[in-house]
Amino acid sequence: MKRTRSQRIRLGVLLILMGLFFAAVTARLTHLQIFQNERYSRIVERQSGGTIGIPAPRGVIYDRRGQVVAKNEIASSLYAYPTSQSQINRIGAYLDRLFDYKKGTAAKKFSLRVRRFSWIDRMLDDDLAAKIDREAPEGLYLREESRRSYPFGAVGRQILGFTDIDNKGRSGLELSFEETLAGDSGIADIRRDGTGNTYRVHESALIQPKPGRSLVLTMDWRLQDIVEDELRNAVDEFNAQHGTAAFIDCATGDVLAMAHYDPQEKFPERPMKLRTVTDWFEPGSSFKAFVAAGLLDADIVDFNDTTYCEMGAWKLGRRTLHDDKELGWLTFREIIEHSSNIGIGKTACRLGGEELIATAHRFGFGQKLRCGLPGEEGGRLAPPNRWSEYTISALAMGHGVAVTTLQMANAFGAIANGGKLYRPRTVLGYVDEDGALVSRNSAELIGRAMQPESVDSLHAFLRGVVENGTAKPVNSPVISIAGKTGTGEMVNTETGRMEKNKFVASFGGYFPADKPSIAGIVVLFNPRPITYGGHTSGPTFRRIAERYAVVNPDLFSLPQHTLLEADEREEHTVEAPDFIGRDLMLARQMADKRGLVIRATAEQGQVIWQFPPADRLLFPGDEVLVEVEPAGDAESLVPDLTGLNVRTVSALMHRMGLTFRISGSGRVVKQTPAPGEVLNRSEICWLTCRPS
Repeated sequence: MKRTRSQRIRLGVLLILMGLFFAAVTARLTHLQIFQNERYSRIVERQSGGTIGIPAPRGVIYDRRGQVVAKNEIASSLYAYPTSQSQINRIGAYLDRLFDYKKGTAAKKFSLRVRRFSWIDRMLDDDLAAKIDREAPEGLYLREESRRSYPFGAVGRQILGFTDIDNKGRSGLELSFEETLAGDSGIADIRRDGTGNTYRVHESALIQPKPGRSLVLTMDWRLQDIVEDELRNAVDEFNAQHGTAAFIDCATGDVLAMAHYDPQEKFPERPMKLRTVTDWFEPGSSFKAFVAAGLLDADIVDFNDTTYCEMGAWKLGRRTLHDDKELGWLTFREIIEHSSNIGIGKTACRLGGEELIATAHRFGFGQKLRCGLPGEEGGRLAPPNRWSEYTISALAMGHGVAVTTLQMANAFGAIANGGKLYRPRTVLGYVDEDGALVSRNSAELIGRAMQPESVDSLHAFLRGVVENGTAKPVNSPVISIAGKTGTGEMVNTETGRMEKNKFVASFGGYFPADKPSIAGIVVLFNPRPITYGGHTSGPTFRRIAERYAVVNPDLFSLPQHTLLEADEREEHTVEAPDFIGRDLMLARQMADKRGLVIRATAEQGQVIWQFPPADRLLFPGDEVLVEVEPAGDAESLVPDLTGLNVRTVSALMHRMGLTFRISGSGRVVKQTPAPGEVLNRSEICWLTCRPS
């Protein structure tokens, strides 16, 4: 059929238009594919793909014995990502039923929006997660996350601290070592399909997460458990406001246990601070141990010096210094044993205030020890504007001084180890993800707090506090303890003023007394009605030492190898008989039957004193020192003191009322007069000692 002219025109126009359309489409596609390729590729990548962070496994924390005290667990978390309003309606209705909300509450509470991410709940328990996995409508998803777990529950949480919902450290060691424990996050490639679902493209991450390094702590969780338990019992038993305690390894400064207990603490499972390092207190008479160290180092006192203690009241101008008892003439040892304020004040005045301050600095007071825990305080050690007999005496009594519990424990550790002050250490080393030790921390010596020549004398004094002085309730048949009691005034940390009729009771020391291994202190704030440290904190310290000794029988040795256990007596030990009141010959026969050796001050007569005392556990072959009252007019002879330690010699010489001088430290290697010579009580017995 022949087309008309108009038809041909219309067909031509249509063909031209079609050609122009396809030309335009081709040009546009050419422009997009060639000239705009890079730009639109980025848009497509951003809309349909990307990367997502992969959290790194947090490092594990071990105690010094290799027990895991902080680890990771996997838990499910619930989130919403609805792609339509109908999904929001179904999700809201489901969550209302799941959490027992009123109708319409969930959508508002969780701010559900189309194509908006919303957390619903984190770290679900396994049963709830399984239920949601079976029932959840489209748009609700479960995601696996890592959370922190503490196998020992509340034990040690004040030291460890805690992590938040995102597994980041918020207090304690978890915060201090966040960078070490957290590791480095990885990166994974993702893609989204047309319905908005997200899925991984690669089985392996683009960048693998790097696990955090694990920590090996200096703490012993067995001792930590004991300390927390006994501290809690003490606060309850003595009606204290709260209590703190710290124990360290004397030889290295390793922190073995630290704790505080406050019945009013609201969230003990999420501790924000550890009071042993953040809170300070006035030490009172326990500070006298360090004053004694300074006096011995300055060679101002010895075993036989006496001071008149004014029968309990010493007037200093318009002020009066008091003792609890009416005490007269006392030796320096007796001043320490009976904790005489007047005696230590008069003696300290001979040393001077500036030297007292210098002594306190050598023991680490007035400065941060940098133990690795957040919030550590340095206490306060400020000299007065003007020194006087009263201000010097007050300082020697531990007044006007602010210390932390850890500072006191560390300072007693310096006395125990022979005068070396170590920096308290909380981390032994670091372990990588394969369990290999990658670095080890070394013990750090800060300086020398006291001279070795003074140590044995101070040990004898502090053992005397427990045997004869203010800390008799601390004396234990299980393990020998040395230390010093303290009862100071309680300070309001907000105002800095003394609290009226409120006291801080403390006992600081170390055990075993003859070969110290562990030093520490127990502090009770405002115990009632008993306020004395020797009757509150002291018995608590004793129970801690006894319980730890029983679970560690190989770590300790008592004076002359006395055994540690009180309830279960080992077969290879014997009990020291009671020789007092018996004839020396009979006493020797009793000792022979048990395999013991008697060293006597005379060849015949009646036993009037013995050391160690009766019922103490000894090993066969150990010596028992006895004082013998000679029969008739027999002359007293100088006893053989060679081989005895300073503490034993001191006890005997004071018992016999003899004047003596000691040079060196350790055990007696030479004495003048020689053994067997006739005693002249006006003569000085010179003793030379050397380390055994």
